[in-house]
Amino acid sequence: MRASFSSFLLILSIILLSGVIAYVGDFLGRRIGRKKLSLFKLRPRYTAFLVSIMTGILIATVTLLVLSAASEDVRTALFGMQELREQLNSLNQEVIARSLELENTEKQLEDYQSRVQELETKERELQNSKAALEEQTRLLGETVAQLEKQRDELQQELTSLRAELARLRSSIVAIRQGRIVFQDDEEILRAILPGGMSEDKAQEALLAVIRKGDQLALQKGAGRHSETGQAVFVPEEDFRQAIDKIHNASNDVVVRLVAAINSLQGEPVIARMYVDENRKIFSQGEVIYQKVLTIDEGTNIDALLGEVLRELNAVGLKKGILPQEGKVGIISASNLTEVFQELENIRGKIILRAVAEEDIFTAGPLRVRLEVLKEQTPEG
Repeated sequence: MRASFSSFLLILSIILLSGVIAYVGDFLGRRIGRKKLSLFKLRPRYTAFLVSIMTGILIATVTLLVLSAASEDVRTALFGMQELREQLNSLNQEVIARSLELENTEKQLEDYQSRVQELETKERELQNSKAALEEQTRLLGETVAQLEKQRDELQQELTSLRAELARLRSSIVAIRQGRIVFQDDEEILRAILPGGMSEDKAQEALLAVIRKGDQLALQKGAGRHSETGQAVFVPEEDFRQAIDKIHNASNDVVVRLVAAINSLQGEPVIARMYVDENRKIFSQGEVIYQKVLTIDEGTNIDALLGEVLRELNAVGLKKGILPQEGKVGIISASNLTEVFQELENIRGKIILRAVAEEDIFTAGPLRVRLEVLKEQTPEG
């Protein structure tokens, strides 16, 4: 606003000054024309022309001087135009150079951006590869941990197998030397207990069974444990399971004390407890087994009866009778001798059958009586 007002005053001053100079010049020209004055020996008319010309020159000169004094831009326009042109040309050249540099810079920028995109792409690929490698590393770590665990388990198993092998070797030596008190899975004793007892009473009954097993083991040459003083040791888990089975049973049960491993002379016996329901399997007088046989002169009666006894034993095992020393059946010597003599004196087809002498339960034994019947042939 202040610059516009100053410019207005400058223009107004120039106009007024030019008017004053024009008025003076016109006044001088008329004066010279009236008085017919002469300058530089010129005629009055030409002198008036000269004064008018000089007045115009003076107006222009004063205008330029005033403008030059008032404005640096005017002085530059009047006296520094060539320099301005040179500067302008220089600036134009510099602009062209800067433009070229800018173009080169833009190209470089585009190249850099392209390279940055490529690097970002590679970085993403590397990140994905890194994630995949980390996942593979994690999986390999888990695999290594599993393999190490398997190795430790195998090592423990190997140690256990070596210990078992050493035990078996010592057992073999003991067997050869006759120092085995109870063999693996050999029954020490069995007892029939009522089912449904309270846990306390079941525990007392089982402890009584173990004490009786102690006496039998000591009689056969077993030794006592150094801390407990017992000759028969039953693991706590087996003992508790046996108590639960007796407590939950609705019928009588058969409790068997069985050697868990080969027991050497002078050492305590490690045993397991088996509890089975003592259910009724055969009734007294029930025919358990029968077979049609052909007896002739060449029949081996001993072999035939041995085969019958084996089959009878298999029937009892199949029905669920618990074996003792691998057998379930008992036949009196007198009955066996009677059947043997009867078979020696008979020829042809006969029926040999086994009849239960009493009610037979799971606890056994399978006490039977053999009977020989002549096979009936149909008439005519």
